[in-house]
Amino acid sequence: MPFEPPSFPSTDQLDRDIAQMLADDARLSFRKIAADLGVTEGTVRGRVKRLQNAGLLKLVPILDIDRARDCGPGEGGQHMMFVTVKCANGKLDQVRHGLLGLPQVSALYDANAAPRLVAICILSSLREAAEVTDKVIALDGIREVETELVLQSVKYNAAIAPIAALEDTGQAVAERDD
Repeated sequence: MPFEPPSFPSTDQLDRDIAQMLADDARLSFRKIAADLGVTEGTVRGRVKRLQNAGLLKLVPILDIDRARDCGPGEGGQHMMFVTVKCANGKLDQVRHGLLGLPQVSALYDANAAPRLVAICILSSLREAAEVTDKVIALDGIREVETELVLQSVKYNAAIAPIAALEDTGQAVAERDD
């Protein structure tokens, strides 16, 4: 099955202004955004919902991977793992689809000119890292797999690429506006 990029609805300056304000401070209430942009709160709420439904906007919490990793026993820390996959010729779409099916894959990128993918995985344990690695290796169309566990974050800009996703963004919006 060939990979088909999604189609998105058109956006206007108001959509982009709302998205930029949320990118700058995702804790802003819809009421504050509406007041700053001179529109109603309902307009902001509707625009955000439309952008979310179209896949153009995703409200995500930013996970400090270093602090989460340092949890005590039984507290469930977090680990980040990069997985670089070289695909067999003609198997890129199939491998891409397989990786997207793994819930631990938080981000997936096409890399270089070769049929290569890079995944970022957020894991709750080193055992889960081993399990994910085994699942990736078992995918049909894999030529080579390389994994790297992140030991320490030296620099991270959350505005570039959030690394943790909230499954129910509607719940996050409701909680934020309360």
